Amino acid sequence: MTQTMAEPGASLLRRLKNRQLLLLIAIDEAQSLRRAAARLNMTQPSATKLLQDLEATLGLPLFERGRRGLKATVYGEVMTRHARLILNDLDRTRLELAALASGATGRLKIGAVISAIPFLLARAVAALKRDRPRLDVSIDVGTSDALVPMLAKGELDVLLARPLALEGRTEFDYEDLIDEPLHIVARLGHPLMSASSLGLADLASWPWTLLPAASPMRKVLAPLFAEMMTHQPLDVVETSSMMTMVALLQESDMLAVMPADVAEFNIRHGLLCRLNVAVPPIMGSYGVVTRRDRPLSPGTTAFIGCLKDCLIGSDASPALSGPSRL
Repeated sequence: MTQTMAEPGASLLRRLKNRQLLLLIAIDEAQSLRRAAARLNMTQPSATKLLQDLEATLGLPLFERGRRGLKATVYGEVMTRHARLILNDLDRTRLELAALASGATGRLKIGAVISAIPFLLARAVAALKRDRPRLDVSIDVGTSDALVPMLAKGELDVLLARPLALEGRTEFDYEDLIDEPLHIVARLGHPLMSASSLGLADLASWPWTLLPAASPMRKVLAPLFAEMMTHQPLDVVETSSMMTMVALLQESDMLAVMPADVAEFNIRHGLLCRLNVAVPPIMGSYGVVTRRDRPLSPGTTAFIGCLKDCLIGSDASPALSGPSRL
């Protein structure tokens, strides 16, 4: 089998079959041709022929048999990744056409990591909808380890995240938006609320509610806690929900570390207070993440413009720059 693929892209696309793309994904997930065939309701000989035909078309081996079943070769990994992109793009096209047929003006899927500037995001989406009321907008909020793969697979158009969530991911473009600090917060009436001067060491003995240990923010906070004490906090409640975090603060003497956008909203509405202790600038800025290999849709471009307009009209500290390649 030859190890080069000189087939032009358009010609290759004409020879690919949807069932071959589905089979690639099924094999990658099941690591077994028999189980992949069963998932797709086809016989194993049919699946074998589809895979052999695809490998013959490409002139490259896509899978090799190992002790735990079929394992993708480097060529198979690339083909499987692009199979997911192609099928996701087809599905997005179908949904966008259906939206247009129902009177909408397109679709926009936004991802935002849990702690990412939710109120700036809300202002930008509200401004976008004033200009484009029939644009279908959805917002997925989650952890970066869930959302970054969604963007990579084409399930999101744009992601708001800190660059630390994108380490080693060269398929994205990143543009800084806002350099947002962290605040340490507590309930109104907390014993530390009236302290005029606090150091990090003064917080060592208090209970905390924090994002999960695997989250990028929590990892970056490790040096901060090392400065406070000789170990990580022992009395901790972990949650990925900022709303739950606020509720826990209301019901206890816990402390929390929050991005300024979240903290200031809760302070403004009388739910929390900010403790008078300086947090070093350890998190860096938030920004817009897009896929490098796909042109931006009109809705995505308009949304990014609204984000920047909202920053200019606010008291936030912008960190605007051109797109960078990670």
